[in-house]
Amino acid sequence: MDTHTSHGRHRRRRAHRRAAVAVLTALLLAGAAVAVLLWRGGGSGSEAAAEGTATPAAADGGHGEHGGGGPATSGAATPPPIAPSPAGPSASAATPVSGPAVAVGQAPHHLALAPGGGFGYVADPAGGAVVRIDAAKAEPVATIPVPQAPPQMVTFSPDGTRAYVSAFDEEYTVNAVVTIDTVADRVLSSVPVGRGPYALSTGPDGRLLYVPYFDEDHLDVLDAATGALVERVDVPPSPHWIAFAPDGSTAYVTNHFSDVVTVLDLAAHDVVTTIPVGDGPHSLEFSPDGTRLAVVDYIGDDVVLVDPATDTVAATVAGVGAGPQDVTWAPDGRHLYTANVDEGTVGVVDVAAGAVTARVPVGADPTSVTVTPDGGRLLVTNFGDGTVQVLEAAPAG
Repeated sequence: MDTHTSHGRHRRRRAHRRAAVAVLTALLLAGAAVAVLLWRGGGSGSEAAAEGTATPAAADGGHGEHGGGGPATSGAATPPPIAPSPAGPSASAATPVSGPAVAVGQAPHHLALAPGGGFGYVADPAGGAVVRIDAAKAEPVATIPVPQAPPQMVTFSPDGTRAYVSAFDEEYTVNAVVTIDTVADRVLSSVPVGRGPYALSTGPDGRLLYVPYFDEDHLDVLDAATGALVERVDVPPSPHWIAFAPDGSTAYVTNHFSDVVTVLDLAAHDVVTTIPVGDGPHSLEFSPDGTRLAVVDYIGDDVVLVDPATDTVAATVAGVGAGPQDVTWAPDGRHLYTANVDEGTVGVVDVAAGAVTARVPVGADPTSVTVTPDGGRLLVTNFGDGTVQVLEAAPAG
């Protein structure tokens, strides 16, 4: 059974534009959608416990209620974060070395590491849960049911004590932002939002939560503590991902069906300009030194490098792999990594040379790639085979 949800929608767009890829079967959802509760911030202990142990509404795809990880825990202490290396990040290699693939959930869609990198959360829409993993081992340690709707993407508060999860079903009948207490590994609350909340992110100071939408032409700015709507910002259709400039003055948003990146003034929440990029911009991330913004084009199979000083395209690197859906920088700034969902590889770009140095085979349908703070390892979610793949990004010697 094909369990693609939003991932399948990207594939349908590629098929429509190129007529080369067949339309994928839509995800079948079991059970009625659970009514979304009002956001309560911290929530009471009894309410949080009830929500955190509820039965997930998402389909199990025939693989059981949860894959990987144990039951949701309550009151478990958060492992200490991994301290940054005093010598700085490891030197990234031109060709990462394949490591183990660990079973995590049913169809891991997106992995985010908490601040410090000691643990991560994986959104598993087919399993109706978020899976906590030990980052050092890439192994699941807890499963947190998300009953509101299939969880899609994850982000953390700056202090790592809260995670915010975007959740929606295949037909956008239920759409929510869910808050998780990362100390207790349980759902605290949720708030209903627009159609297809996607790669949400907290702002520079953590007070505001920015929510782009797969099926809207605006993004919402929420109060992170209460879930109240602070601002609605009109942008070109299908905003997907947001990245904040290092100085905290502006934000950059990919508009997936509009082939532009929108630049926002964070003080006024006004659109400053739009930057034409490639075909199907999806994920984006600032370089460690803040001088370049990498934008991955899902349809164009390339990475665009934007100069934020001028808001213009500085370079385009073609041929990173088929269907690049996520992009991240090596902490030393020498390389970029892309998750190429349509060919099962991670692409590696030498930034200075503007050239692809490798396309490393991973599992089926890689949808996100995350690098550990020291730059030593990549963690790749393989949506199609239910694993997280480890790559050694800075091999010893």
